[in-house]
Amino acid sequence: MIEKYINDNEKECYKGVTDDTQLSDLLFHTASAYEDDKQFALHTNLGSLTVLDRMTGFGYRDIETGFRDKEGKFWLATGDCDVRYSGVKTIREAIDWVKSHADICNGCPEDKPKSDVAKEGMKNGNI
Repeated sequence: MIEKYINDNEKECYKGVTDDTQLSDLLFHTASAYEDDKQFALHTNLGSLTVLDRMTGFGYRDIETGFRDKEGKFWLATGDCDVRYSGVKTIREAIDWVKSHADICNGCPEDKPKSDVAKEGMKNGNI
């Protein structure tokens, strides 16, 4: 059974998500972003998907989709890559789509180690 809740960081999260969970059953929420940017996030017990529509430093807009797994590895697909409109049906397909389209980060470890508290929170779904 999928349960939506608000974690300690006031983020919408889902637990009870399985590989077969339909992406349409889960809702991306609007996340904070700079004034001209639009950011959406979906936090689950499988990891987090994020979509960012932003102005690049090169003067053009880009849409990027990222996935961070529960171990902190990160994949980033750039170049108008929006998983929400990719045609995938399940959360597993969405995760695999990001990984297969990743061109910047391909399972990169975290840049800076998180504190033990933050790592434990990620493992328990309190992203």
